[in-house]
Parts: sequence; structure tokens; C-alpha cells
Amino acid sequence: MASTNTLGKYEILREIARSNDIVYEAVDPALGRHVALKELYIPPNLTGAQKRERIERFLREGKAAGQLAHPNIVTIYDVGQEGDRFYIAMEFLEGQTLRDVLQVRGALPVKEAVDIALQICNALAYAHQHNVVHRDVKPENVQLLPGGHVKLTDFGIARIMSEPSITADGQVFGTPSYMSPEQVAGKHIDGRSDLFSLGVVLYEMLAGHKPFAGDTVVTITYNIMNSEPAPPPGISPHLIAVIRRAMAKDADMRCQTAEEMANDLRNEPPNGALLYGDPFSTSASPGHSPTYGGRAPPTYGPAPGPYPPRGQPSGSYSPIPPPPGAPPGQAVPDPFAQAPTAPVPPSAPPVPRQPILSAETKAFLGAALLVIGLVGLLVFAVYAVNQAYDAYVERTAQETSERYIAQGDKLYAQGDVNAALDQYLNAVRAAGGTKAAGPARRKLASVYADLAHVALGRNDYGSALSLGSSALETDPSYSAGHYFVGAGSYYSGDGSRAEAELRKAIDIGGNDSFAIAARKLLSRLLVEKGDMLARSGRQADAAAAYNSVVELGDPDWIPVAQDHLRQLQGG
Repeated sequence: MASTNTLGKYEILREIARSNDIVYEAVDPALGRHVALKELYIPPNLTGAQKRERIERFLREGKAAGQLAHPNIVTIYDVGQEGDRFYIAMEFLEGQTLRDVLQVRGALPVKEAVDIALQICNALAYAHQHNVVHRDVKPENVQLLPGGHVKLTDFGIARIMSEPSITADGQVFGTPSYMSPEQVAGKHIDGRSDLFSLGVVLYEMLAGHKPFAGDTVVTITYNIMNSEPAPPPGISPHLIAVIRRAMAKDADMRCQTAEEMANDLRNEPPNGALLYGDPFSTSASPGHSPTYGGRAPPTYGPAPGPYPPRGQPSGSYSPIPPPPGAPPGQAVPDPFAQAPTAPVPPSAPPVPRQPILSAETKAFLGAALLVIGLVGLLVFAVYAVNQAYDAYVERTAQETSERYIAQGDKLYAQGDVNAALDQYLNAVRAAGGTKAAGPARRKLASVYADLAHVALGRNDYGSALSLGSSALETDPSYSAGHYFVGAGSYYSGDGSRAEAELRKAIDIGGNDSFAIAARKLLSRLLVEKGDMLARSGRQADAAAAYNSVVELGDPDWIPVAQDHLRQLQGG
């Protein structure tokens, strides 16, 4: 039976995914071909230039992927518009995303991971030859088809190098954990940025976790720019060197093309010899196996000597034999009995007692005790001075921090938020590790939260998320920081992170205003999640989502959740 829900010439069968856009399983009735139909989602409050840019970026995705015809790249069939709805029709892919596979299996075998990376290299080599930079290579955008075939998907933020950019200078697009350093910095990027992201994906496939971790975007991007991850365990030195070269901070130090990276992956030297030298040892040279962190491998002593025959004790003790010629049953002498002592002749002269300490020794010990006493007094005096100095430092730091806070409060009351922010930062620096750091950090975090609130009000969800993260960097126990990270994630389409952060805001805030707001937004998210699960036929999971809304206790959303539960149960 044909669906009555259509978009363009396509009949929609069901919704299969929803993030920044909505993806349906659909049918082209003219050809009888199953397609994945991706519809642009435009938030109702998005207007003007932001709306135009979103539409242009969506159409750019269709154009970027549509001009690429390669076995390892998702095929685009059609780009169209119906009224104010925009869509892209592409091939319907079976199988799972690489992210789904990693979540279930963890680290993959080396051969499988390298094969997946080689197929992604093939896709990127073709895309780069046609002047398309993907800019968002990550496990979510890698589809593993039955039989081990790999497809690179989602060219939503791809850059066509031969055309003018629609991204303002310094504007950052991508997924933080997989962005190259030049992408983080908002600089010009080319195909080598995709190779960095592929290096991160290959590392994650082999290690079972991301190389650049962190609780916030700020921490993740700092690690991308400054830290070097530990090598995945159990990997050959050659493969480690390939990964390290792909993730080089300087693009000039990476492979310059995807073909070059594929050749490195395919052509491992015999015996695991290094292609570029051991990147984790200062003593290894090219062509030699790595040492254990620059040290020789551990050696072990010889195995212990043979054990005694079964039934005999393992020590040196053995039963004492009877004396030679002793009749059977004769008692064995007690080897531990004390021998009788001979009496001392009464005429023996007494031994004179010697003094324990000589006069010289007594004089030396007296002087030593005097010196020890003086040293003890000196140590006590130094300790007292240090205690007094520490108290002075802490008191001075607190007074300085409080002055900065007072100046910040005055500027904030006058509406000069940026100047107030500078003063609160000075207060945090002045407080250092003293008790005054707590109030200073809370003041600074509250300004970040206020700025996040303003950004959220003007639909600048990326800034709201970033400022919320800054609030958490300053004060991890601040419920407002978790709320704005959750809200920014929700409106940016990252439902999983939004749910986690909103729950943290509720747990930390209790009944404060941010926890109440988080409870309301989380209820909305869970109702939408339940609706999506219900449409996918997952009634039990949908019911769990609706019941979670009831447990949250927001009075505006409880009736909605209960009504959806009744509909789900058929009454």
C-alpha cells in the first residue's frame, strides 16, 4: 500500500533519523527504488541571514556529494524543493554506522580497522581530486555495509574548494573530537584536515576510545592543539607512526594526500620496521623496533631449580637419624635440649665491671644534645615564620580578590559586562589556590552563564554551548553551566549530550531556577524522543521515555506525556 505522505515525487515510509535534519526511508515510485530522503529542518525561530545560510549550506551538501560518483561515497540521486521544504534523495544504505559498531564491540582487530581506513582513504582521495573537503570525518559519518563495504556519508559541512566559502573567516564547523588544529583555530583548511580526522578515527578504532578526550569543548580543543595521546596498545610501531603522522599538529608534517596515507597503511615494512622512526622513543632510529618507552625490554632471571620429589619436604630440614649402632626403638637425643653448665669454681676472681660510657663520650653526647636542641628551636622558628607568611599571603590574596570582585560588581551593575568579566578573571588569578578562589570562580561562572543566556535568546546555540562550557570550566559544580550546555546541545541537534547535561543540572541544582528550567527542557526532549521511538515501532522504549517525563514532575509536561502514553497503549 502506497504512503500518502509525500515529499516531491517520493513516498515517505518512515522516519529513520533526526539530528540537525530529518531522514526518512522513502520510495521513488517511478523507479521503484528505495532511497534515504533527507529533509532540511529549519527551527521556527530561525530567520533572515541565518535561515538563508542554513538553506544554502544544505543545498551545498547536495551539490558537493552529488558531483562525486565513487563506490565509497554515498550516491546522491536528487536535490529538490517543494514549497518551503528542501530535500536530498540519496541511496538507502543497509548496515550500521561505525559509531554503532564501536559502541557495541569496542576496539576493532587491526586488519579490520586498517581495511575501513583504506576505504575511507579511497573516498577522500576521490573527493579531494574533485576539490571537495568533507570537514566532518567521524564514525557517525562512516556506514559499514554488509560484506565489509564502507561508505562515507553526510557532506553537510563540506567545502567545495573551487567556489567561494559561505563560512565567515574564523567560523568553526565540525565535531570537536575529530577537528584538526587548523579547523579548531578557524584557519583555512584543505584535504589534509580530513586526513587528521581520519587519523583520529583510526586511533579510536584501534584503541576503543578517542585520542583527545575532555568533559567540555574547551578541554577537547585544548588537547587537540597541545597534547599527544598515548599510542594504542598492541599495535605495530609502523602503524603507530602512520597514525602519529596523520595527527601531526602541523599540516605540512602529515601525509599530503589520501593516496599517500593509503600507501603507508598498505606497505608495512617487514618485521614491523618503522617507516618514520619510533615516535615514542628518543633512542630508536628508523628501521628499528621500538624500546619500552626508551628502555630495553625487561629481562628475567633463570628459572628456579628443580623441585624435590613429590612426598618430600621442600626445605633443608630432614629427620634426625638414630646414632650408629643404636638398638631399634632407642630414643633419639633432643637436639634442642640445653647442655648442663659446669659450676664456677668458688675461688675464681670476680670480673671487674667496666664503665658503660667514658668521660669523653659523655662530653660528646652532651654537646650533641645541645646542638640538637638548638636545631629543633631553629626548625620551630622557621615553621612559625612560614605559617605566618602563608597566612599573610592568603589574607593578601583574599583582600585583592575581593577588591577585584567589588570592581566587577560595580561595572556589571553599570551594564559593562566585558569589563566586569575582566575584573572577575583578575579576581580568580589573584585568589590562586586560597579560599577566596571559590567566590571569585562563582562570580566568573555567573557572567559566562548570563552571556550564554543572551546567546540562547538570539538563537546563537553554538555560543550558548561554548559559554556554558566556559562556566563549567570555571566552576564544575554550577548548575547553570550544565543547563546552558544542555540547551545549546538540544537546539544544535545533539540530543544525547543535551539529555546528559540537563540531568546533571537537575541533580546539582535541586530546585534552583536552572534546575527547574532544565527539568522543563528535558521533559520536552524526552517527549520528542518518545514520539520518534514510537514512530520507529519501539513502543517499549517510547513508553519508558514518556514515564521518565512523569517522573521528572514538570507540571506542564506531565499531562502531555500521559496523553502520549494513552495513545501508545491504544486508548
